[in-house]
Parts: sequence; C-alpha cells; structure tokens
Amino acid sequence: AVIIDGRRSRVPLRPPLRLGAMAADATAYGFTVEWFDRQADMIREYVLTAFVQPKGNLEVAMYDPKTNRSFLKRVEMPHLALQDFRIGAIVMIHARQLKVTSYNDDRTHCALEQLHGGVCFLTVPSMFRHFGTLLERFERAGLRVARLRLVNDNGPTFAVQLTGEDAQQRWTSIARSLDDGCMQKVTTTELDSYFDRSKFPSTAAFDNCTLCLIRPHAVRDGGVGTVISAIMEAGIEVAASQMLTLGRAEAAELFDVYKGVLPYYSELIDGMTCGPLVAIEARGAPGVCEQLREVCGPHDVDMARYLRPNSLRARLGKDNANNGVHSTDLEEDGEREVSYVFGHLLGK
Repeated sequence: AVIIDGRRSRVPLRPPLRLGAMAADATAYGFTVEWFDRQADMIREYVLTAFVQPKGNLEVAMYDPKTNRSFLKRVEMPHLALQDFRIGAIVMIHARQLKVTSYNDDRTHCALEQLHGGVCFLTVPSMFRHFGTLLERFERAGLRVARLRLVNDNGPTFAVQLTGEDAQQRWTSIARSLDDGCMQKVTTTELDSYFDRSKFPSTAAFDNCTLCLIRPHAVRDGGVGTVISAIMEAGIEVAASQMLTLGRAEAAELFDVYKGVLPYYSELIDGMTCGPLVAIEARGAPGVCEQLREVCGPHDVDMARYLRPNSLRARLGKDNANNGVHSTDLEEDGEREVSYVFGHLLGK
C-alpha cells in the first residue's frame, strides 16, 4: 500500500509496463513526477515513462496512480532528452512543469546516474576573463552545465557543476592541459556553500546594467560558454550570473511586455520554462543595453543568420521563440529586469 493525498491506497506506483526494460521499439525508463495544480491548490503525483528509441525523438507516457488510469498516452517530446529527467529537475510537458522526484527502478537509476556523473569546481579570480572559453571546451567535450553561480571569493569566482557521461574522465583530460591552479575541484557539499546567499551574497550591482538570459534550449545544447565569451569579448562586464528555472507565472511577468505583440508569445513562455536557464547581469557605460543587443543580433533567427551570421542568435537560435538568448530591449528596462531576476527571484 502507498500513501496518496493523505490516504492509504493499494494502487501500484507503476503502470503495468516493467520500467527500465525494452518496450517493443524502445527502452523505457520510469520516473515519479509531481505537478502543482494551482486551481486545486494541491500537488498531484504521476508515474512518467520515457521511451528512448534507437532513432527519433524521445517519447513519454504518464499514468495516474490515484485513479489507476493512463493520464497521457505515449507521445513524442522533441524538446526533451533522457538526461533532462534527473531528480529535482523540472521538465515541461504540454505546458505543465513537472518536477522529477524519484527513479522507479534500478536500471533507470543507474542510467541517470551515469548520465549525470558530475564534476564540481571553482575558478580562481585570475581565470575570470577566460571562463567563457574554458566552459566552451568542456561543452564541446559533451559536458553540460547543471549548476552555475558567480560569487565574490577574494575576487570573481565561478562555482560550477558539470554533468555528462564519463564526466570525470572528460573533465580530467581537459584540466590536464590547463595551467596548474586555475581551477579547484570540490565536492558537491563544498559547492553547495557557494549557493548560500548568507555566505556569498549576490554580486549584482543593479545599476548601469541590462539583462541577458541564456534560454533553456541553448543551455541544453551547450551554449553557455559561447554566450559568456561573446559578452566578455565585447568589453561588457559580467557582473552577476546564476542558473535558475522560471515558473510560468514568473516568465509571464518578466515577458508581459511581449504579450499581444509577438505571435509566438505562448511558445516563448513554453521555451523559457522548459528547463534551467542562465541569467547574467551585464554592466557597462551608458548604452550597454544596445551594446548587448548588438552582440545578440536580431530577434528573428533567419534575419540574424543573413545579416549578422556571427551574432549569438544566428549561432544558437532554433526559431524565433527559441532564439538562443534574451536581452533587454530598452535601456530604461535594464535595471528593472535585472532587479526582478537577481533581486526578486534569486533573492528569495
């Protein structure tokens, strides 16, 4: 028996399919996920099966253990990959933000642990100007940013966790080619302290600034280093940076100005809430907002590729709703957007 919504139930926590096994044309992996139903003001729990095929997109199906019925029939989710389903992660399925709370069988646990074998490290202040280039090397090697925050630890220091298959080996092979002392490898517990605001307050200045957000698809595709490098190479200061996941209400508030203006507004909100993004406070002389927009390029990805092929949106964009990066449009909105993200959301 299990406890669901405060009651004992004999409903099984898994659908009949043996998770972590071959499901005809795919390998199935099982997870328990939660969704906060705002209307009912309650958390609903589901069993989710991710089907990984030899070729083609990942597919998912969902099962409601409370009603003992299928909740979502097997359907393609082109924006998701198996590695997105680590415990604690948020995945977006049909405009619902689902939090992964557990793996439902040993094979799923082993597969995800292998995919998310991680490396935690700190950069020394002298590496600050070269951090983007360093991160690009790790991302080209197949590693992805799982956690990131810029802190002041006797100078600007990036606290980073990278994940990926054979993460330790890949990290070591690159670290050996770097100067001794440019990075310090730490444990997960040691890294956690750098995300504690009481020990390391935000480095955001909230003046002479503009906001850059590396969209979730670009984070997933390994574009974080590319963006940070481009900003720094343009002579713009990266004053604060941290990874976070936006809720739909938070994204809607931040991008309210685009509602009714952009025909792809709904897709924009979906894209901004489908996974973790990286926020950057970019600072500089008056005009920094326009300077950052030049680095990012036109909103329209096709136009960016034609007119500004070296811009970030030309290099990282998929479509207009998922164009790689967000940058503040108007100079007068820069401080407001930075305050909302670094003060309101990350200051909670």
